[in-house]
Amino acid sequence: MNKHCTADFQIVAEQALANTARSPDSLVSIFPSNPQLSQVFQFIETNYNQPISLSDVAVAVGYCAAYLTDLVRRNTGYTVNDWIVERRMVAARTLLLETDQCVSQVAQAVGYQHEGYFFRQFRRHHGITPKAFRKTQRS
Repeated sequence: MNKHCTADFQIVAEQALANTARSPDSLVSIFPSNPQLSQVFQFIETNYNQPISLSDVAVAVGYCAAYLTDLVRRNTGYTVNDWIVERRMVAARTLLLETDQCVSQVAQAVGYQHEGYFFRQFRRHHGITPKAFRKTQRS
């Protein structure tokens, strides 16, 4: 995703989170409300903290990966992998701000097996490193 798409995606996800957070009975979620994709988003929500991929999601919901990619992109404008990364980034931001876990622990907690990959994803997504994010947000 380029920087403009990442910013737009983050805005959409934050608006969805804000809208669902208003209702105490609803599952607080970054995902759009779409009955056709509810199983996809539920699987991501339940498993984002594990190493999951597009093929894992596709198997879980009973679609081939290519069809699922097209379906999700057509309905949301983003790919399954984009949604997995966005859900992980929401959790990572929360952990960085609300805990003193080191970056490698945060990476593991949100489903990344390799700290370096998490670091690159976080920087690509936010334009800042996880440590710098924590420092600037806490000061």
